[in-house]
Amino acid sequence: MDRAEIQILFESYAGVRDQFSLRAFRDFCCPGEELPPLLISLLPTLSRLSMGWRGSSRDYRIFRIPEKKPLVLSDSDTSLLCKQVGREAALARLQDLTGDYIEFKTGKPWDDPVVLQRTRSAIMQQKGQYWKEGEPRKIGYRKGYAVIAYLAYHAPVYFSQFQHAFLMLVKDGLIPTNARILDIGSGPGVVSLAVSACVRHIPEFSAELFALERSEEFLECYRFMVSRFIGNDPRITVYPAITGDLRHIGDLLLPSALDLIVLQNVTNELVSEAPEHRALYLEGLSRLLAPGGCMIIIEPAELRNSTELRKMVRSAAGHDLHVHSPCTLLWKSPCAAERCWSFIEKPPIQQTRLMNTLAGKSDAFRFLNTDIKFSYAVLVRDQRKRHAYLIDKDSAFSRLSSMKGRLGRTVNVAGALMSGDLGDKKTHVFLICDGTSRQPVYLILPHFHLSRNNRELLSLPYSSIIGITGALVRFNKKYGAWNLFITRNSQITLLSRA
Repeated sequence: MDRAEIQILFESYAGVRDQFSLRAFRDFCCPGEELPPLLISLLPTLSRLSMGWRGSSRDYRIFRIPEKKPLVLSDSDTSLLCKQVGREAALARLQDLTGDYIEFKTGKPWDDPVVLQRTRSAIMQQKGQYWKEGEPRKIGYRKGYAVIAYLAYHAPVYFSQFQHAFLMLVKDGLIPTNARILDIGSGPGVVSLAVSACVRHIPEFSAELFALERSEEFLECYRFMVSRFIGNDPRITVYPAITGDLRHIGDLLLPSALDLIVLQNVTNELVSEAPEHRALYLEGLSRLLAPGGCMIIIEPAELRNSTELRKMVRSAAGHDLHVHSPCTLLWKSPCAAERCWSFIEKPPIQQTRLMNTLAGKSDAFRFLNTDIKFSYAVLVRDQRKRHAYLIDKDSAFSRLSSMKGRLGRTVNVAGALMSGDLGDKKTHVFLICDGTSRQPVYLILPHFHLSRNNRELLSLPYSSIIGITGALVRFNKKYGAWNLFITRNSQITLLSRA
């Protein structure tokens, strides 16, 4: 009996049962099948039917997951929580646990001079591997000090960064009140820690946390950090982390019917694979999503990672996966951008005591890491979008792809703000996109042209949809980009707020 026939039988068998033994199904429908491979093959079907599993290779209990309601927070509550990120007690708790882990791992206090010097060396080695030009990057976390360096330099930012991302997903209505979350490439557990920090401020929310990680050193750190950070909070259930690699997901026994899959700073480490090939992993993971589930991919904001993220997502989007945000295709046509460097920026976190101690008086720029800038994409298996706004074909707005024919003229256009202010005090610069232009398009607003007609541009959130009337078209040959100059008479209109 082939897998397709087994899946049909399973769907019929599960249709009249809320829970059952996989062994009982196997013995009734396909005797001789080994249980683990059978369960792996059925994970997409379980996810589609909103069913989970528990157990071991001796037998697995299959059960139906109750229907869920979306988690709803007011805009004011979400804004208040975002303002607390990076400055609240949770960050101090993370630092306390980092110190405890260093002592557990080295047998010495976190501020021991030898520990500090080895941590500095490990941080510099990681930064050197990451920024090595002309050669494939190879970043490993197999040694204890590599993990300690990650905790000291990266973890506080990534922890706060994902709190912002998670609250954004909540605001977009993508997270249910009881969420099943899988963190791919979990590292020391910053995603699980960030979710649990949010749980403490949202009484009506609970979570089941799963993790996949290939590094044994990171797995050891994950078990140490997550269990102690969460403590006995009854609203959070943490399952043992799964040892495995994203590239082998087809052979792994992973949780089913997930509400959220997270890949934070993961796909950029697959440097030997083209973005189009990395997209296949996203497609494979999407089969684990419950109806209404979503996936978020987060990468560093620097040029290469950000542009490769967009290429990967564009390749993954299709019949099953659709882009929810931040991109908005206002003209219903496929994304035409050949390069897209777009990222969001949040307020910096407070410096941690470990960062300050590592930096000393002369090396602050090497060991202080507080800025939060990241590129992201949210994918869904349905048609939901952050913005439902579409431009009518009879609209007075011009496509951004038509700027060549309007060079030197004024135009009316609409698009999504895909950056914060990239300019300076004299000139404000914003990336704008409607999905049609192959080349980047920037709004240029000289400070002396600020007026009540256009001032709102400076305060709108990332990915907001705006209309612009009376912008002058120019072309920047040096950067191969279109510039739309905003004058005091140009009108900025908010069409859909992020």
